[in-house]
Amino acid sequence: MEPLSFRRRQFLRAIAAIGLTPRISLAANEPLVIVTGSTSHLRDLSSDKLRRIFLALPTDDDDGHRFLPINLAQGNTAREQFDRRVLNMSPTEASRYWIDQRLRGSKPPRSAGSFDICRRAVQELPGAISYLPASAVGSLKVVSIDGRTPRDHNYALK
Repeated sequence: MEPLSFRRRQFLRAIAAIGLTPRISLAANEPLVIVTGSTSHLRDLSSDKLRRIFLALPTDDDDGHRFLPINLAQGNTAREQFDRRVLNMSPTEASRYWIDQRLRGSKPPRSAGSFDICRRAVQELPGAISYLPASAVGSLKVVSIDGRTPRDHNYALK
């Protein structure tokens, strides 16, 4: 694995610092979508693999793809929706999980304090994956979950 460039280190520090920004809301009934950089070859993920990626658990990825999950900041309604629907955890349970994991030496995903910062991080960092409201995707690539897209009635993040 190549060392992080100065620019990437600066960018990651900025993301961590911005994690203290005010709450960001999700529009009512707007689905979340899983996003990767526009050049990513990833098209579909199983709901189990998505869960494992954001819980920092090993994945059974055959192609050696390394994931860099990026969460939205705690208190963000999109983050709370993601935690409930993908991780099957309330905000309190997710906080407890990461406290326990830190004690065991595992690091939680990076946090982005705004949709814009999240979008920029996913586009610029190799292997980055996150979730955003459908209206905030911009030029990022939307990944289906279990073969379903946000247009499907039974999409996991509606």
